[in-house]
Amino acid sequence: MVAAIPEARVETWFVIPLVRNSDRRPHDVALWGLLREEVYEVAGGVSGPRRVIALIEDVEPLPGSWRDLATGKPVEDESRKYTVIVAREKLDELRAIMERAANSFDQDEVLFVVQGVDQSVKRDPSKGFLKDDPSGG
Repeated sequence: MVAAIPEARVETWFVIPLVRNSDRRPHDVALWGLLREEVYEVAGGVSGPRRVIALIEDVEPLPGSWRDLATGKPVEDESRKYTVIVAREKLDELRAIMERAANSFDQDEVLFVVQGVDQSVKRDPSKGFLKDDPSGG
């Protein structure tokens, strides 16, 4: 007999390149901690009467590439990939973190996948930055 799942949780994942888009410099080390804190606030611990579980997987840098729209050429880089299991009703909050992360990490786009569906977000300064971002982006 399979135990009933008390709430609907979904698997998401996202990647953040190790360097900024604009100048290819590494990110301020503090940003990685700020990102983890915001994700944990939404997906970790206890929220209200129901338990919200998170798995944050932050492993070896993941090699990859993307096509620069200005030049049409591929750009090689490495990223950190995070896998997060989150309550379905928290998806909008996690997406908002991705929008702020795109700004704080100086990325034109952050690949954000929800149950196999691409829901990537583009940089939009009007969405703000991660809480306590020391550089304001």
